[in-house]
Amino acid sequence: MGRHSGKNLKVSVGGTFIDGCVNFKFNEQVPTHDLTAAGDSWEDHDTGIGNWGGTIAMRLDHGADGQDLRAGDEIVVQGYTEGDGTGKTYVHGTATVTDNSWDAAYDGVAAREYSIKGKGALSTSVVA
Repeated sequence: MGRHSGKNLKVSVGGTFIDGCVNFKFNEQVPTHDLTAAGDSWEDHDTGIGNWGGTIAMRLDHGADGQDLRAGDEIVVQGYTEGDGTGKTYVHGTATVTDNSWDAAYDGVAAREYSIKGKGALSTSVVA
């Protein structure tokens, strides 16, 4: 498996690819809790409960597939960085849409963006 660009990225929500998608970002995090005590020579910590979230950005098209989500919707999302062909790796999980925004300027492109918060683990799989 080699390096690849995002030019073939795809995002699927509930099995439907989002038309006009231009970017997605999924971010996994694990918080840490400081266990360092007076007299310790080095900092110590333990990990907390992991979480993930992200954003999905697209060119605004009110009638396009996948562009009808609203804040509060629970979704099953799949993010493909290199397309959805056999053997390609993708990430997936269940999430809640926490923010649904539109952006337009008189001299720019109209855009839409969803912010999502994961419910459960973010997984990685390979297209069969």
